[in-house]
Amino acid sequence: MSRHVWSDPDSFVKVPAMAAAVLRSLDLPRIDRYLDEIAGRGGIDLDALRRLSASTLVAMSGPAHLQTRRLIAPFFSQAGLAPWRPLIEAACREICEDLASASDPDLVRHAAVPLFLKIMPKILGLDMPQTREHFEAAETAQRLTEPYLSLPTLRALNEAARLLVATCPAVGEGDGGEDEGPETLLACLRRRKDELPEFLEPEYFVAGLLVGSNSATQSLAFALYGLLSGPAQLWADAGAPGWGARQTQEILGLYQSTRTLVRVASEATEVAGCPYHQGQSAVVDIVAANACLRAGEGTRHAHMSFGSGAHRCPGVFLSEILVETAIPMLARALPDLVLKTDECRFVVTPMMQAPTALPCYIDKRSRRASARLWDIRDMASAHRILRDNEAFSPPPMESHLALLSQASGEDLDEATRIARNALFFMDGPRHEVLKQALMRFLGTAQLARWQGVVDAALDATLGTLAAMEAPDLVSGYSDPLRKRTMMRILGISSRDPERFDALAPHLQDVLEPWLSMRNLRRVQAVFAEALSLMEVPVASDGPPSLLEILATEAPEGFDEADLKAVVLVLYGASFNLSHTLSNALLAILSRPAEEQAAARDPAWAEANIDELVARCSGPKFIYRLARTGVSLGGMAMKAGDTARLNIRVLNRQAPGGNGHVSFGKGLHRCVGAALSVMVLKRAIPALFQRFPDMALVTKAHRHHAMSETVALSTLPCRFSKTEFHDE
Repeated sequence: MSRHVWSDPDSFVKVPAMAAAVLRSLDLPRIDRYLDEIAGRGGIDLDALRRLSASTLVAMSGPAHLQTRRLIAPFFSQAGLAPWRPLIEAACREICEDLASASDPDLVRHAAVPLFLKIMPKILGLDMPQTREHFEAAETAQRLTEPYLSLPTLRALNEAARLLVATCPAVGEGDGGEDEGPETLLACLRRRKDELPEFLEPEYFVAGLLVGSNSATQSLAFALYGLLSGPAQLWADAGAPGWGARQTQEILGLYQSTRTLVRVASEATEVAGCPYHQGQSAVVDIVAANACLRAGEGTRHAHMSFGSGAHRCPGVFLSEILVETAIPMLARALPDLVLKTDECRFVVTPMMQAPTALPCYIDKRSRRASARLWDIRDMASAHRILRDNEAFSPPPMESHLALLSQASGEDLDEATRIARNALFFMDGPRHEVLKQALMRFLGTAQLARWQGVVDAALDATLGTLAAMEAPDLVSGYSDPLRKRTMMRILGISSRDPERFDALAPHLQDVLEPWLSMRNLRRVQAVFAEALSLMEVPVASDGPPSLLEILATEAPEGFDEADLKAVVLVLYGASFNLSHTLSNALLAILSRPAEEQAAARDPAWAEANIDELVARCSGPKFIYRLARTGVSLGGMAMKAGDTARLNIRVLNRQAPGGNGHVSFGKGLHRCVGAALSVMVLKRAIPALFQRFPDMALVTKAHRHHAMSETVALSTLPCRFSKTEFHDE
């Protein structure tokens, strides 16, 4: 058997009945035989790994397997695990406290990993230190079930097995009792050793179960990601009474870390009428089978995440207890958790997927971030800051740059021109004049004239995406759609389009205030070159563009260079449209398949657009400056202090997206908000109508490392759900 078992996705077993038959009838790959062969050929010492493998349920079959399953079944039953519930509940309380006090909270590092270390070794009977080294050993050994492994990997697994088995207490120690708590599995196996198969070593057996139990905490982390990256109401509901009883099966079906299970025909046989020759492999697609079960049985609770037949996972009830205990406790203790989605990381193999980092914000309490910077997280303070133009202003970049130029001797004339023509840095009469001119062009009442432009851009972009050999929803859809629409509407015309397109992504850097001198020089150079390439477009077919209108009806105080700068800044800001659209597509395609179908309906986009924008908007922060000393929500802000409004945390407080702050509020609300929403409402259903069976390549998306923006760099997809991608 080789890695090629995953090379033919069309052959994967996806129909639940056939999947169950395969799992019942065929055998698991025998890594212990493979290890014996390698050791015999090369004299390599893999003794610990061989013994670990030989003492796992995976390696057993026939009477020995049945004998062992019967012996451990009472321990892993609901009644058998009941004495361990206090330990599980105490561990969950501890991680809630640790998360609440963490300076850089992460739901993997501060929740999933500690739960594994606090719970699993104790239940199984290992005296394992709660160290990163021991967790990584269990994580490494988890690859034991893969049907192909390189020699370096086998050596790493062997060392991991040595470390884990060494944590088993000596016979007679830690065997449980009235003073030591419930009897552990290791103690139980040692006490009943005469009832075990002769070859089975209890220490290696429990070490193997420990390794397998990590999948339970990985699935828990995956579930936390799913709940917290979805609508805010999902997390609010998780803290409600009875949620665990109602939702645990759905969670285990949707967020099981297992992607596929592999079985092998040890002899020629027939399974549900399908012939298998000796040595032939069968790959069961658990994710697809679960989706089929949900659709076929009409319930979100149906799944086969733990397999089926004789080798069904023995830890089913333990996983259920963990989910139904940990998630509601976390949701009640930390109701305001917000994921930093662009910093989340995953490990993905053909057999499994699991988060490796889930950094988050813990609460919505506003606080001082530094001597002159305040992190605003509560909605009441945010609304006051955004609406009170007498107390708070945009960052005064024009005056800041003038002082910086004077103090440093640097020529910052171009940067100053940018600042004085960027709405998000403007204030007073000049801002009012420009905004009125722009709203006459970009206001809601003016959008109908641009629907034809947007629809033509959609048709062209969908055609380009369909022709991509490796389709990507960022480079093939969101970004080219933004370019086609915004260049036409804004009136971007360049003498060197190729060079202008290369410069364009750097235009969005102007959104960040208080740049360092080095970055300021870079941004200034980019804008200066882009401005030098710009031309006022000739008369357009159809409605005239913004720059055409401004050139003929210039607002008072704006010359042609100013107007070009205005349009160029707006074009840089338009990248937030493609970021938001990409983020929304990731959010939709990350939901269960049955929910994705709704996105084909324009009425669904209309009804859900506020929630999508609130959850998926590109910008992370809005900045305002205190004009005078002000007391706000218990914060004593001084004149000149900066308020940094944390959009992600604030928007989680907007039910259904109502009242979100993605576009700002008041005098400085984004002038492109209505146009952006119109494009989003048309782009989302158009994509899902064209590609109804579209699916993401599993956790293959990547984000740009941007401090001010949640921006995907790639979002690979496939147009048929039957395809499988081996990451």
